[in-house]
Amino acid sequence: MKRVGLGLLFFAWLYGVPFLLIVGLIRRTSTPYAPTRADAHAYAATTDRILTWALILNAALVFAGLLLSRLTADDAWWRRFMWSIAWMMGVYVAVSLAAAQATAPLIGHVPDSDEPQPRITQCIPISGGTGCPGG
Repeated sequence: MKRVGLGLLFFAWLYGVPFLLIVGLIRRTSTPYAPTRADAHAYAATTDRILTWALILNAALVFAGLLLSRLTADDAWWRRFMWSIAWMMGVYVAVSLAAAQATAPLIGHVPDSDEPQPRITQCIPISGGTGCPGG
C-alpha cells in the first residue's frame, strides 16, 4: 500500500504540476471575454490561484514524498524524489524566465474588460489655459 501512495504522490507531482502551470500560463496569455470589470477581476483571481497552487504544489509534493519515503524506509522512491528536487528547481527556473520575458506580471495581472468608458457629459475647466473640448 505504501508503494501505491508514494507512486500517486510522485505522479501527482509529475503530471499535475505541469498541467496546472500550463493551464495558468495559457489563461494568463489569453484574452478573455470579460464584459465587466468584476468579470475581469474574477478571471484574474482564478488564474492567480491556479499559478500559485502550481508553484506551491511543486515543492510540497516533492518534499512530502521525500519525507514519506524516508519514514517508510523505501529507498527506491526516496531516490526518485531526490532526483525530482532538481526537476522541481528547473520548474522554478523556467517559470522565473517566463516571468522575466513577460510584459505583465504572471501573478497579479488583471486583463482589460470590454466595459465601455463612461461618457463625459459636462466640462470642468482646468487652470492653465486649457479649455473644454468642443467650446
